[in-house]
Amino acid sequence: MDEKNDTGAAERGFDPDLSRLLCGCKNDELEPLVAYIVNAETNSLSTSDIYKQNTPNHSAYVPEIVSEFRAFGGNSIVNLFRGSGVPYAEIARDVASKLKAGHDKTDPVEEVERKVLVKVLVDSIAKMSADERQSLEDQFRKAGAKNVDLSVGVPSGVMLAQLGVQMTGFLAYQVGVIVANAVAKLVVGRGLTLAANAALTRVIGVLVGPIGWAVTGAWTAVDLAGPAYRVTIPAVCHIAFLRQARARAANRTLESV
Repeated sequence: MDEKNDTGAAERGFDPDLSRLLCGCKNDELEPLVAYIVNAETNSLSTSDIYKQNTPNHSAYVPEIVSEFRAFGGNSIVNLFRGSGVPYAEIARDVASKLKAGHDKTDPVEEVERKVLVKVLVDSIAKMSADERQSLEDQFRKAGAKNVDLSVGVPSGVMLAQLGVQMTGFLAYQVGVIVANAVAKLVVGRGLTLAANAALTRVIGVLVGPIGWAVTGAWTAVDLAGPAYRVTIPAVCHIAFLRQARARAANRTLESV
């Protein structure tokens, strides 16, 4: 998005940590995020003219997607005083807090997102069979993770630490794919549209159930705090995946130069 377009976008909905990322995404990448929003009874996006006139060309109304999502980040009184909803960075940190994904207030938004992905994954590992754990561990080692032990009996805190320090590059992308795909299957009934190697595709398939159970458990814990978490939790997981996908694409472009 160039500076000229930023002015108009700011009036309709601009966020420095979200807008440029979403403007670089294809319609199929935006589809799950839009679905999370319009599935909520309280959303106003699905009744807007720009949505009705353009969907499924979601890239035509990214500012409206951003504005609507930010509105889910806080209660109506807070949004009334803010005038434009909650900043995405604040939403991401709030989701991390609700999921008990340890983070610092000074962490950049990308780091907060990575910690959310790792926490959802580690919570789901407790619900996996020994074979599922081994398949996941093998896949992570192929992605370059040298110190990962997902065996039964290893404390979740140890797994969090092991994965947390290695959550970069292809491993971060893989975790994003696995978590975002499972969440999409759970919430909208269909996974991500993407090309993946055969080994990763098998892992994605077998882990849908355990990750779905972990996310459902998280919702149960926060439901009393506000139904908006049924939008913000899956959306932050998906946005985290999109950011990792963009980073991977950029790295592959640099490597080919």
